[in-house]
Amino acid sequence: MNIRQAQHRLSSRNVRQAQHILASAGHPPGPFDGLWGRQTAAAVMSFQRAAGLRQTGQLDRDTIAALSSIPGLKVIYQGKARHVVDEIIMHCSATRPLWMSDRTFAERFAEIRRWHVKERGWRDIGYHWLIDRDGSILPGRAENVIGSHVMGQNSGTIGICLLGGHGSSERDRFSDNFTVAQDTAARWLIDDIKSRTTIKRVSGHNEYAAKACPGFQVAKWLAAA
Repeated sequence: MNIRQAQHRLSSRNVRQAQHILASAGHPPGPFDGLWGRQTAAAVMSFQRAAGLRQTGQLDRDTIAALSSIPGLKVIYQGKARHVVDEIIMHCSATRPLWMSDRTFAERFAEIRRWHVKERGWRDIGYHWLIDRDGSILPGRAENVIGSHVMGQNSGTIGICLLGGHGSSERDRFSDNFTVAQDTAARWLIDDIKSRTTIKRVSGHNEYAAKACPGFQVAKWLAAA
């Protein structure tokens, strides 16, 4: 079996873990789908180039060892002041369930980014992660970059945005506005972030502002697992 064949036989979980680490290290692999594709291979090659490794575009032994030893994976720091990330804040896009349903997730992502960059004047999308209706995940800002998602609470926090939530109330149940796939993906992503830094609190935007966002009470949702 050659290396390329071996990549396709990696477990979905192993590939997805590698995709998360690559994104956290500043080498976005596209959607976190657990599939070995062209974008993941390109992200691996970008990482290898930055790390001074042989540029195979494959998860060979040296690359896996280098990914596993990246400083800060157990503690995520943000910005020049190195704020320790210890909180996750949940959001929603406040879009309708079928919003841009004829477009790809990447195109919906780009539209939200346009809102933030062109209309609000931010330098990038404000969230660190976005979760689509089918549970697909895309990285926004790198986790080591301070986000723009909650006024006064951006340093040391990671913002996760669920697509949907139009017309929601802070008293709604998660299932009133979001899908089962999003529930599964959000819980998985929270656990994944917890594996890389000590999270003391998972909260909702509505706990810091007079907003419905994310359209449910986060503590009740987490407790209902």
